Amino acid sequence: MDKIIFKFFNSFKGRKLNSHDLKLAIKKAMNLGATTEDLLLIINLIKDTKNKKYKLNKKCFFILTTAIVYVITPIDAVSDIIPVAGWVDDATLIGYVARSYADVLREYKEFCKNNTTKSNIDLSETK
Repeated sequence: MDKIIFKFFNSFKGRKLNSHDLKLAIKKAMNLGATTEDLLLIINLIKDTKNKKYKLNKKCFFILTTAIVYVITPIDAVSDIIPVAGWVDDATLIGYVARSYADVLREYKEFCKNNTTKSNIDLSETK
């Protein structure tokens, strides 16, 4: 299954995330229903990894970063111009990635709990 994920995500490989991208991803997360929490957790994980607060292997970093890039890219499998359908494909992808990397996300949650790390996401940014 990882080969399929890597092949799919290779089309987004060259894109780097910046703080503007992460703010956009937070805004988009609010449209993703049940997967909102997963995307917000992934965003925090990527932020902490980039800020060297958390260590994540390169493969996971690549997959999780690319999932964020996919969500913020307006043209993907189903364009976000089509409001509900565009969000459904993003939510489906985030749900799949979150399930596939559930152990990584669980370890990160535990890390945050043990280190009493304040959430990196300020939900007021979404307004």
